[in-house]
This record gives sequence, structure tokens and C-alpha cells, in this order.
Amino acid sequence: MEERFSLLLSRTGWVGCLLGFAATIYFLFGLAGYVHSSLLNYSVVAVLVLATAFFLANFFAIPSQTNWIGRILWAAILVFLLTEIILGLLPPTSRDELTHHLAIPRLYAKAGRIIEVPIAPYAYYPMLLDMLYTPWVYWGYDFVPKLIHGLFAYLTGLTLYAYLGRRMSAEYGLLGFFLFISTPVIARLSHWGYIDLGITFYTTVALLTLLRWREERAALGWLSLAALSLGFALATKPNGLVAAWITAFLFLLVVFKPPRESLARIGREASLFGVLTLLPFLPWLLKNGFQTGNPFFPLLSGFFASRSSAPAEGVSAGLSIFATRGLLYGENVWQMLSLPLRIFFSGRDDNPQFFDGVLTPVLVLFLPWAFKGKWLEEKKLLGSFALFFLFYAIFLVDLRIRYILPIVPVLIALAVYGIFNVYIRIKRPVYLAVVLIVFAAWHGTYLVRYARAAAPLAYLSGGETRVAYLTRALPEYSALQFINGNTETSAKIYLLFVGRRAYYCEREYFHDGVELPGYLFAAIRTAKSAEDIAQTLKRKQITHLMIREDLLAEFLGHNLTAHQVALWNQFAQSRLELKFRDRGHVVYQLHG
Repeated sequence: MEERFSLLLSRTGWVGCLLGFAATIYFLFGLAGYVHSSLLNYSVVAVLVLATAFFLANFFAIPSQTNWIGRILWAAILVFLLTEIILGLLPPTSRDELTHHLAIPRLYAKAGRIIEVPIAPYAYYPMLLDMLYTPWVYWGYDFVPKLIHGLFAYLTGLTLYAYLGRRMSAEYGLLGFFLFISTPVIARLSHWGYIDLGITFYTTVALLTLLRWREERAALGWLSLAALSLGFALATKPNGLVAAWITAFLFLLVVFKPPRESLARIGREASLFGVLTLLPFLPWLLKNGFQTGNPFFPLLSGFFASRSSAPAEGVSAGLSIFATRGLLYGENVWQMLSLPLRIFFSGRDDNPQFFDGVLTPVLVLFLPWAFKGKWLEEKKLLGSFALFFLFYAIFLVDLRIRYILPIVPVLIALAVYGIFNVYIRIKRPVYLAVVLIVFAAWHGTYLVRYARAAAPLAYLSGGETRVAYLTRALPEYSALQFINGNTETSAKIYLLFVGRRAYYCEREYFHDGVELPGYLFAAIRTAKSAEDIAQTLKRKQITHLMIREDLLAEFLGHNLTAHQVALWNQFAQSRLELKFRDRGHVVYQLHG
């Protein structure tokens, strides 16, 4: 049984690496201008089909390998997976799909190559999973990226099953799989075309295979798998840098722990780990270095001179998270000191104050019992990773649940260890079962909530068209439809307070690199006449403005002088012609 689970862990990790290699090859050939190549696109499809078949074959083999408790857990997982697949068949409507993870690949598909997008600083981030999305966006099957993103969640669940199954039993492995896949933030992201579940998968594989190599130092296959997985985590999202630093530190703890190997052997292991970690990340560094002069652009702008016109970002810039939360949300000292616990108990969807996502108390409730019994040093290594990653997020970045997602599988594993230790010590296990059932039901209520909000049946049954569904789901969609059908193909649209959700815009567009309309604001402040504002916009070849009226009016009212407001009103009356208005969004044509 131990060998079976080790083999499953290894194969799942290598399947993930195969997906990563396919995405990297697509990236390299895309830079060379082969985005429209049928061979390139169908190669990605073939790898995705292979990975899906691998997951399904192993998942449906589980019921025959477990007892009745395991089969109940497996059936519960199946319910979540089927629901996620149904929700994944809907057209994209979530914010980062429309601003980034599908919008940027659509620009690549339109250009036929991977191009530089200076208006979007996030387009310079590593985009490994977005490479797997690009063929489907090119073909118009833009729901498939949701399913691909969900696949990484399912592979992470399979990885937890393999790891915990080897340590305890298949039933505890399935418990870890279920707790992970049913955690509300995971359930929500599993039907969105984001990238967070990709970095979660690669980080989890890197950690668990590094621990596996720790048991068999002679088995360099485990070390190679850990290093490559960590490299693909780096190539997926910027917070892969955090995962890499912490995992590298854990690697050093492993190699220098007594009894030490020879320095020559340690050197070979460190070289192998370092080279294979850098390998998947290197193409992204070279691309950014060539385009901007800063391999890590838009990060680390203080260390590298940049040639890009895109706005850079830096961790050291701006206020600390405590000052920010105090100013924005009025939180007191005790509320901010309790952040490490609050994220597990008080998360809310679509609310930045409450971390824009929902975790589960299960992740921490059983931790007091986790660090008992066997494999104590291994548990400490897992706990150290989660602790360091969490404190990085709290002290150095804007705290969102998605940014700390790599700690979730780690805490799930520790929680299952805790549940195992409680079970073998408790006199009435039925109480433990009741607690777990209550949490499972609570997790399920979130899935029901997400399904109700999406209301998929009308669309999937054919009773509602794609246009009708998107018009219902997105307030700005009708304005974008007007632009697509009623402007010249040469038109260029300036998007103002639309949240940069440009995916459904079929015309060339421009938006500011940050949330606020800095280009328009500067044009008004430096203008001496309405004609000056018009000429500044025309320098960007802008022909139309799409605006969310209430937000622009509020912004200009709070930030312009009376004279500047009068100048703007003069410009709007003399140079802008109203073409469309619906649900708070307007389209103007620029004249003069």
C-alpha cells in the first residue's frame, strides 16, 4: 500500500510537470509568433486530455481501494467535482478572467504572437497557466480555462490523498482530499479561469516530494520532481518567489541536518535543486529582461532600471498593511494583531476588508493535536512553511485569501494529522464524526450559494442565450456589445472605471495601468482649454470613451478644482457625443 501511494504521488507530480512543460513550450513558440499554429495548439490539447484522463482513471479507481467510510467521502468529493464542472461550463464573468487571465491571452490570439502589453503591468507577471488557456480563447471556447483551473485543484486533492494515504490510510487521504476541495475559497476558484490553484498545486507537490526525498536521499528523482515543481510555481505567479525562498530554506535544513553527507554530495544536490528550480522560470526572466530591462518587472523596480512605460510595483512602496487597514477600514490594534486567526474565521467573498474569500476553521482547530505522534519533524517542516508564508502575506502585501492559497493544502495535511490523533485518543469517536459532518455541511452551503448565484440551468439547457446570460451577469456587457456592433473596426476605446474588464471588448482599447484614470486626470489638470483635453486623448488614438458615470463623477468632483471641473464640463459638452447608456455605463464618441 505504501508503494502504491508513493507511486501515485510521483505520477501526479510528473503529470503536473508535463502540463508545465507544455505551457512553457507554448510560451516560447508564442514569442516566436506561432500562436495560430495548429500543431502548437493541439499539442496543448493533447497534454490536457492526458492529464484529465490520468486524474479520472485514478479517481474512479479509489472506491475499490477503500472501505465504506472512504466511499462516502469519495461520493461527497464527486458531488463537488460534478457541480464545479457544471459551473465551469458557463461563460467567464469573474473579474480577473476579464481583466487578465483571459483578456491578455485574447490579445495574444488576436496578434498571433505573445506581445508586450504596456497598459497592463500584470501582463509582465509569469503566466504559465495562461499559456494553457490561450488556444481555447483563440478558438472561442473560453469556458475551458475554468475547467483547466479546476483540474489543478483536483490534482492537488489527489496529491493530498497520496501523501496522507501513505502516512495513515486511504480513508484519511480521502478526508484530506474532501476538506481541500470543499474549502469555500477552493470551491469558488475551481470554476473560475484564474491561476491560484496552479501555484497551489505546484507548491504542494514541491513540498511533499521534498519530504519524500528526505526519507530516501539517494532517490534523486524525488529531488528533481520537487525542484521542477517549485520552478513551475515560480513561473505561475509572483508569490511563487515566496514559496521558493521558504522551500529553499527547508531544503537547506534537510541537507545540513546531522548526520551530514559529504560536502561534495551536498553540493551536487544543491546544484541539481537550484538548476532545475530555475529552469522553468528562466524564460519568463529573459522575456521581461529583454522587454523592460528588469527581469522581475513590475516588481523590484528599486533594484533594476526599467525601460517600460508600464507602472512598476514594489513591496516597499506605500503604506504598511496595518496603516492601510487602519485608514481604509478603521480597524484597531487588536483587530490587526488577530489577523492570523481572523482569516480562518471571518473571511467573506467580494469584501477586501474580510480578505475577499472564505477559508475554514478546520485548518486551525485541529492544529493543537497535529504535532503529536510519529513524523513530528516532518510536521514541523510543513508547519514552518505555512507560518512563514502567512506572515509574509500579513506584513508585506495586501492580505487576500488567494495570495496565501499555497498554505491551504499544508494546513489540510496537518489538520488530518490532528483528526487522526484525536480519533485514536477520544473515547467517543461519534463526537468527532459529528463535528466533521457539521463542517462538511457548512462547506456545502457555500457551494450551493455559488451555484444559485451563477444560475446555470437556463443557459446550459438552451433556454438562455450567451448574450442574455452575460447581460444579466455583467452590468457593463450591454455597453460593450454596443461598442462591438456600432463602432468602426479602427475605433479605440478608453475604458474609465470599468474595472479594466476588457475581455468582451472586440475593439482596440486603452485603460490606465492602475484603478484610477491617471491619463485623463493628467490631461484635465494640464489643459488650458477643452481642445487641449481632446488633443491629449487623440495622441493615444482614442475615438470613444466607455465610462461608469457615477464613479467618474465622484472621482472628478473630489479631485478637481472648480476651474478644472468647468473645463471638463466644457470639453464634455463640446467634444463628446453620447452614443449609449445602460445600467450606469455610457459610451461617448470623441469629436474635434
